[in-house]
Amino acid sequence: MCPKVTIRHKEEVRGKIIQSAIECFSKNGFDKTKMDDVALSADVSKGTLYNYFDNKESLFQALCTDSLNLLKVQLDNLFTNNKDDLISNAEMFYDNFQKIQKEGTSKVFFEALSESTRSPKLQHILFNHRLNIYNVVENYIQIQVDKGFLNLKSEPSYVAAGLVSLFDGIMAARLLGLPDEYNRKVWSVTAKSLLSTME
Repeated sequence: MCPKVTIRHKEEVRGKIIQSAIECFSKNGFDKTKMDDVALSADVSKGTLYNYFDNKESLFQALCTDSLNLLKVQLDNLFTNNKDDLISNAEMFYDNFQKIQKEGTSKVFFEALSESTRSPKLQHILFNHRLNIYNVVENYIQIQVDKGFLNLKSEPSYVAAGLVSLFDGIMAARLLGLPDEYNRKVWSVTAKSLLSTME
């Protein structure tokens, strides 16, 4: 009789596969990475890999979902009791998100963005992922507005898109080799300045 596969074991295998996919996508790009490469890197059989993911697109979609969940956790953990908390949280968010983000994830997303111009499926995944990120950040901002900590003169969706775009630009600078302390300062100063004008 075969031992029952526990939910925890499944999650561990899934996590190992996704981490291996990040490494393969980061090294070879999305287009050149094969499912065989991911299976080999994760040290699982092809059968096991396909039990979890049907193809590269579903694997990349899972990576997007995990990244979005990390963002939700980070924002949920930013407790705000007053306006000062909201401003100081900007710096805390940058530090914590860097710690929990899987190594190589930023590079994979930028690689995928480049390749998406030749892959409608990949472009569709990235497009929806971007909208999901906007929605998560917009919801966080709306909560702060409802608490009276922010006084917006424009739609929260625009502010959310601006903050996400700022963060992406800083991640691009980081990949190009700009010092992380400088990138952290850029995020902190700009985000704080932006949020301060909305008090």
